[in-house]
Amino acid sequence: MENAAYELYSSLSANNEVTLVKWGGSNKLLPIVYCGLLARALWSGIRRKPDVIYLQDGMMAPLGWIVKSIVRRPTVMTIHGLEATYQNPLYKLMVTPFIRKQTKLVAVSNETKQKVERGIPGAEPLVIFNGLRDAFYKPGGRGEYLAVIARDTGIPLEKLQQSKIIHTNGRLVRRKGVLWFVDNVMPLLDKSVLYLVSGEGKDEEAILAAIEKHGLQEQVKLLGWVSEKLLHTLYNTADIFLMPNVPVQNDMEGFGLVALEAASCGTLVVASELEGIKDAIINGQNGFLVQAGDANKYIEVVKRELNERSLSPELVRHYTLTHYSWDETARQYQDIMKLVSGKR
Repeated sequence: MENAAYELYSSLSANNEVTLVKWGGSNKLLPIVYCGLLARALWSGIRRKPDVIYLQDGMMAPLGWIVKSIVRRPTVMTIHGLEATYQNPLYKLMVTPFIRKQTKLVAVSNETKQKVERGIPGAEPLVIFNGLRDAFYKPGGRGEYLAVIARDTGIPLEKLQQSKIIHTNGRLVRRKGVLWFVDNVMPLLDKSVLYLVSGEGKDEEAILAAIEKHGLQEQVKLLGWVSEKLLHTLYNTADIFLMPNVPVQNDMEGFGLVALEAASCGTLVVASELEGIKDAIINGQNGFLVQAGDANKYIEVVKRELNERSLSPELVRHYTLTHYSWDETARQYQDIMKLVSGKR
């Protein structure tokens, strides 16, 4: 969500005057931060009289309604998914009612649109996919990439050279499916498969326990948070980028931007045919979709693609960059903003 907000802001700023109100620190003091953002947004709105006020996610709905009411300007808000499914009673009391009070809602995927319509009666969002910038591809040789990974992770270079590498990047939470994949698929793959997982989250201890349970210490490596340089190197090196998401009640994958980031490097994506991922990965074009929770099918597809990949890196990269662009995404947002502001 942070990357998406930054890229949209950058793209809109290229052709428009945009005032950014942001908080770049920790969310631990969220109530104080929220009040600070509200004060700054009000001051900016009153002083600059913008054509439209944009809010990056549903959590900002009460703030957006207050600024909209005082500044008398329309609002456009992006919904990423969880905003429509989160069941916390306080959230449903203090945030959800204000989402429908925005002038226009934008959902990042068709699945998110459906969740919004079911969870927030009266809401009628438009769908605009997240975009992609060609900033992840690193021209170079595999040997060079493996040397960087060895240096930054401590994994022996010889092991990396002898392995088929699968990579997942994201928060270690249940819906991301890393725990499920380690528990149900990795034990049945060849010993030469090395699963590298970048990211942190509350599932880490459970994943480590599953690794120990199946004796996968040499096949599964949790890398924790990684630098941007190392992440890009992993994207370009992996034989498969994996998104093994599983359905979790009241939680969802709004889109699947990390899969597009990997695919833009020509890396083949294997992902669950679930929620917003279906709008990012198109079966047989930039990757393959597998029924969520189907261990046998995951084993079949992963083994097949590691043995001999079906889609060339050039095809995967070309399709991804051709069909997903932040410039095009920004153009669609700009059209909506002109419409609600009466400038069109």
